[in-house]
Amino acid sequence: GLLTIRMHFMIRPYEPKDQDHCIRILREVGWMEGKDTDKEVFEGYVSDTKSLVTELNGEVEVLVLTRPGQMLYQKEDLPMSAVTGVLTSRVARMKGHALSTTALAIADSAKEGAVVSFLGIFDQGYYDKLGFGNLNYVRHITIDPACLKVPKLTRQPKRLTKDDAEAIHNCRRARKRTHGGCNLDGVGSTGCELVWGENGFGLGFENEQGELTHFIWLNTKGTHGPYNCLAKAWQSPEQLVELFSVLKSLSDQVHGIRLPDPAGFQLQDFLERPFASLRKQKGGAFDSATSANTWMQCRILNVPRCCEAMRFFGESISFQLELTDPIGDYLPEACAWETTAGSYVVQLGNTSCATKGLDDSLPVVSCSVNDLSRLWIGSASAESLTTVGNLVADPEVIERIDSLIQLPSAHIGWDF
Repeated sequence: GLLTIRMHFMIRPYEPKDQDHCIRILREVGWMEGKDTDKEVFEGYVSDTKSLVTELNGEVEVLVLTRPGQMLYQKEDLPMSAVTGVLTSRVARMKGHALSTTALAIADSAKEGAVVSFLGIFDQGYYDKLGFGNLNYVRHITIDPACLKVPKLTRQPKRLTKDDAEAIHNCRRARKRTHGGCNLDGVGSTGCELVWGENGFGLGFENEQGELTHFIWLNTKGTHGPYNCLAKAWQSPEQLVELFSVLKSLSDQVHGIRLPDPAGFQLQDFLERPFASLRKQKGGAFDSATSANTWMQCRILNVPRCCEAMRFFGESISFQLELTDPIGDYLPEACAWETTAGSYVVQLGNTSCATKGLDDSLPVVSCSVNDLSRLWIGSASAESLTTVGNLVADPEVIERIDSLIQLPSAHIGWDF
């Protein structure tokens, strides 16, 4: 169960009676603006989540939400937990409550079986204190849909609204995923997104059984855009092309749509004369300049299970791993989760494993769980982590690790 700390504050599970306090926090941080739909959005936001609050002087001042799901590692689905919200009121800032509450929520996720945790960051550095490390860059570009090199749309798409939340959620979960692709449990995670954004609409297609197979959801701005892609899902390259044909069909009126690279593809490959378009629109409302940012982080919660999922071609390597985990500084002594810190005997190769223990005959690799998580998901090499992280090992060991771990860029495919 979750821990209750009774000092000058109390951390406890969220209860329905906390709703008004939590909505007040959401408004204070600017996530809500006092609209009639706030309660509807919030109910979807907290549904199916493990939510903790911190109570100060009888008022809820911190809300942390985690939602279970699955993450595709290479070819295997692993149980994961997404931290979908860390919200602190104006009176509770800079007191450490958000970190301690989040640390407890992450520990509870680990105890319930999640082997890796993901979250979105407001800036780099804060969640490093809890053992998180950056994922890969995600590229976004604003395109003129008229420049898409795709066939003319040949059938009419289905109009989608917030009432189609369940179908849209199921479609997202059935989408084509590549390494790193995450799915969230609970239709509320999708339902609140559809209501949250202003002037959103969706277009998609169903199969003969009436199941939604591929769709795109856009938030609008003005008559001519730019529109912003909130979510999309597809199960085959042909369906992706059809979604691009939908976007092209809007181009007589909409002149800009901002969206990320599709999983496994570069958006530029679908555009006619992309550099000419960029130069033509530079500096205007429809500037198509590409942005690449890392706003997602992850951390390993179960070292043996995560290492077991690693499958690589090449000569295997074994080493003694000395792992530190900073989250322990934010957990109370009574917490039942032991964190990931400790000594492990690790083998990486065609089959991989990590076992708690010591083997003095093996070379030593020491690092933080932040570094191990980045190495594991493929967002940083061992060599780079000796500079930007805390990884220490002999150069020949680092070279062998990097020659073995060859992973595609992790594509989460679900913003949270």
